[in-house]
Amino acid sequence: MESVFSRLPQSFFVPLASPNRRHYAALLLQFYRLFMEYRSSVERELLIARFSEYFAGLDSSEAVAVEEDTTKTESHSEEPGEPSSGGTTANDRSSSDPRALAATFLRKLIGYGWLDEEEQIDFSRIVTMRDISRPFLEALDATERGVSIEYESHIVAVYSSLCSDAAKENGEHAVLNAHWHTRLLVESLKVLEQNIRNHFQEIFSRDATIPEILHTHYDVYMQEVVDRAYTRLKTSDNLSRYRPRITRALNAFLKDERWMARTSERLSIIQRTSLAASKETVRQMLLEIRDELKSIDPILENIDDRNRRYSRISTERIRARLHADSSLQGRIARLVRAIARGTPAAASEVGAGVPRRAPADLMHRIFRLRYLSRASLFTRRKRVIAEEGLARADEDELDADVGAAELKLRITNQLNPTKIAAFLSQYCPTAGSSRQAEEIVDGVESFVRLIYAANYAEARDNTFPFTVEWESEVVTVGRFSFRSHRFVRRHTDG
Repeated sequence: MESVFSRLPQSFFVPLASPNRRHYAALLLQFYRLFMEYRSSVERELLIARFSEYFAGLDSSEAVAVEEDTTKTESHSEEPGEPSSGGTTANDRSSSDPRALAATFLRKLIGYGWLDEEEQIDFSRIVTMRDISRPFLEALDATERGVSIEYESHIVAVYSSLCSDAAKENGEHAVLNAHWHTRLLVESLKVLEQNIRNHFQEIFSRDATIPEILHTHYDVYMQEVVDRAYTRLKTSDNLSRYRPRITRALNAFLKDERWMARTSERLSIIQRTSLAASKETVRQMLLEIRDELKSIDPILENIDDRNRRYSRISTERIRARLHADSSLQGRIARLVRAIARGTPAAASEVGAGVPRRAPADLMHRIFRLRYLSRASLFTRRKRVIAEEGLARADEDELDADVGAAELKLRITNQLNPTKIAAFLSQYCPTAGSSRQAEEIVDGVESFVRLIYAANYAEARDNTFPFTVEWESEVVTVGRFSFRSHRFVRRHTDG
């Protein structure tokens, strides 16, 4: 596998590791935003002007540090007032001329491989972005602005890609786009969960005061986690609305052989792989999208749990600070401090033959006991429990028999769709055949099986091989009274 460093220049990360890394990062962000604003690349003169404004606005505490110049760029004509491209002297590097500093830093960024320069037909120069630096510039911009996650946009993008007519005609692009946004959605949720954990650690890592805890909770945590991410995630219904539709579309694509063949063929041309490998790639991406959307629920539960724990812990820390003396540990510590403050005076009084007194700031005194009596002893109260409260309520005999039969069948592993279907197959052996429920009931165990059979027939849609048809009258068979119904075997068991 090709290493990422085989594509990056050797000194690519030097600017962000140098003493002037803050200046390099600020200049790169200025270029990136100019590049995104203008229709084409940025004119060199405009970029030099912006860089000069940046250096002119620095104060004395933000001076540019002296560093070695290790860049090697192609020779080109210099503008008046700019240092030579062949190298800079110490005086050039420490110069306070903003334009000279701007030209020097621009030349270094070009030499390090972040930017590129091109000369036009009219001999004007433009500065453009290199493809290898684009993801790093985007990361710098996102970090400086603060990442605001839009969870709705990811799930809507997945829905729009897979549930539109374009997915049927251009499936290769739809699947790639949906797979990408699904990964971004899950990644964003994992990062949100981790950010809550980082705030946990920050609370426990230091002995913060009440104002610091309040600032961390209501300013930092509320802004970075709750307002920016958690509230948007919990108040949006896009996930619950679109996920079932996406799942149905995925299942339909997986069963559509013509669509799979057409999409795989086009994807093989894009990725330059074999048809078999492309078909497997499409199938794996569809399955991953479905599985990733299913795995979101445990992540959401962990996020809710961590958010509750963080709120509770921060509140408890504040309460512990406010009422530190009310706890047992606080009272002992306060008593020790009060005795320590009163020790010198008490010692002098004892030496003078004066009985030792308790410190004045204690809220209690220790009194001498003149005599002991039975009332002086502590006796534990006895709790009286009324016998009628322990009496067991009478249970209906029929309910007890049904419960015992259900428990027996559960223990013997008889209550599951497969076993219940086999039980009904005795009475409805062929497709389309039917049997009334009152004809099947002959005891408690068969009655319990019919209860589960009706439940499976109604809830499992096409996966259970029988349907149930309810009637209006109520029938009685032995001890059992229930609404009349009959079971019909489906024409196909799938």
